[in-house]
Amino acid sequence: MKIISLVSRKGGAGKTTTAQAITAGFTAKGLKVLAVDLDGQSNLTYSMSANSDGVTIFDVLTGAADIRDAVQHTDTGDIIAANTSLDLADMKLTGAGRNLLLKNALESLQAEYNLIILDTLPFFGVLTLNAMAASSGVIIPAKADIFNLNTFNKTCGLINSVKKALNAELNLYGVLLTHFKPNTKNTRELLSLFEQAAQEQGTRVFNSKIRETVSIQTAQAMQRNILTYQPKGNAAKDYQAFINEFEDYLK
Repeated sequence: MKIISLVSRKGGAGKTTTAQAITAGFTAKGLKVLAVDLDGQSNLTYSMSANSDGVTIFDVLTGAADIRDAVQHTDTGDIIAANTSLDLADMKLTGAGRNLLLKNALESLQAEYNLIILDTLPFFGVLTLNAMAASSGVIIPAKADIFNLNTFNKTCGLINSVKKALNAELNLYGVLLTHFKPNTKNTRELLSLFEQAAQEQGTRVFNSKIRETVSIQTAQAMQRNILTYQPKGNAAKDYQAFINEFEDYLK
C-alpha cells in the first residue's frame, strides 16, 4: 500500500483538485483507493459528496472512533471526511506520539487499500506532520507563479525535516505544476526556474502539467471530479496524463 501526501504552503495550488482526480483516476483503473481530508475547510469532503456531520478524521485522531467507522464509500473512491473540528487539532492533539496518530490509525487498513491519498491544509501544523509521517511520499502541487516558487524550498525543507525526525522512508516524488499557461513567456521562464529548484532538491517537475481552466472550479461546485465532469477538456486530459505518469511510482 502506498500513502501519498499532497503538500503545499500556498492555498489555491490545486491540492484538493489533485487529490480528487487521483482518487477517481486510480479507482477507475481498478485500484482500491481511500482519500483522507485533513483540512478543516473540508473542500475534498464536499467535492466527493461525503457527509461531514458523521464520523470524521478528527474523531479517529482523538481516539473517539475507529477508523473503519469513518470510511465513506463513493463511486469514485472511498473517503474519510473532515469538518471544522479539525481547526482545533493543534490544541487537542497533544502529548508524546501526537505526530504519529494518523500513521498508527492507517496501519489497520493496509490490507484493504492499494492507495491512500492525504489532502493537507496550506500551513504546517500537527495535521501536515501527521500526513507526512504516515506517507510513502509527497507530491507538491504548485501553481505556476512566483509566489509558489518562492515557497518551494521551504516546503522541501519541512519534508526533509520530517524525513530525518519521523519518517526515514519519506520520498519527495515531484512537483505537479497547476494553473499552467503553456503559451506564455512568463510560464516558460517559471517552468525553467521550477525545474532548476527541483533539481537542487533532488526531485523533479512532472512531465504532466495541469492547464488553467474554469472547468475545475465548476466541477467542484457540482461535486464532480474533473475526469468525469468534462472528460474531453484540457484539465481532464492533463490529470489523466499525470495519473498515467505517476502510475509507475506505485509499482
